[in-house]
Amino acid sequence: MQYVNIRHNNHDGNVAPHVSLGRSYIDRLPVTVPVEPRTAAQIIANRDLAQAERESLEASRSDVLVNGSVEDLLALDTRIALAKAKQDQAEAQHAAAVIAEADAKAKNEAEQTRRKALRKVGLKASAEAGKLADRYVAMAQEMAGLLSQLRGHERAIAEANQNLPDGAEPVPPGEPFNGTAGIPTRYETSHNLVWVDSRDGSRASAMAGADLRHRAVKRVEQEVYVPGTPGEPHIPLSHRVTLPGLGRDAPRIWGGIPSPITFNTGL
Repeated sequence: MQYVNIRHNNHDGNVAPHVSLGRSYIDRLPVTVPVEPRTAAQIIANRDLAQAERESLEASRSDVLVNGSVEDLLALDTRIALAKAKQDQAEAQHAAAVIAEADAKAKNEAEQTRRKALRKVGLKASAEAGKLADRYVAMAQEMAGLLSQLRGHERAIAEANQNLPDGAEPVPPGEPFNGTAGIPTRYETSHNLVWVDSRDGSRASAMAGADLRHRAVKRVEQEVYVPGTPGEPHIPLSHRVTLPGLGRDAPRIWGGIPSPITFNTGL
């Protein structure tokens, strides 16, 4: 990509732009490329290349000693030393890579052993879950039959309670009652102390400065209205139980109805 660098000068009082094409400073900065990890096999291949290069250079040294200049000999020795350094480095890196790969292999084998053991446990649990699911369906169908019988009894009890003879007590639900009893509205008698005139029994003033010579205390009864509390209805068991079917689109084996039959006790 080409970048435009603009410089200005104002030697004569005017701004004169100078435009040149070239790479910006940021674009010229060296880019560090992450080094890809190498295997032990790749490292040993690089070691072999460095060794072959070193042996080839060392074989040509005797000819350079006789026919080359001192500069040629120094340059050759530098290349030989560099090839040897590459070889030594590759051998050290190869040894470290062998150890690292062996450690990674051991860890992977241990991890795979752990995962295989977990899968074995999972497969056993899956088989047991399948058996339990089949058992659930059988038991849920049996329970649905029981709940259906309960619902029939609940309807009979509800119909009886809607048509009670005069003075008859409501028919209980049969199963344990799960509602609450209501408290009827009532009047309670309370007693208050008031000041009265001892001469005629009329109410006396309690204000400061009133005549205290003819004032006496009298206990007066008063009827107080106490509102009742409605009871919570009993909800039959067959309307509180839901037995789902298995699978996404499977119908319920048993489910409640939108408007369950209820039994009231109290209000």
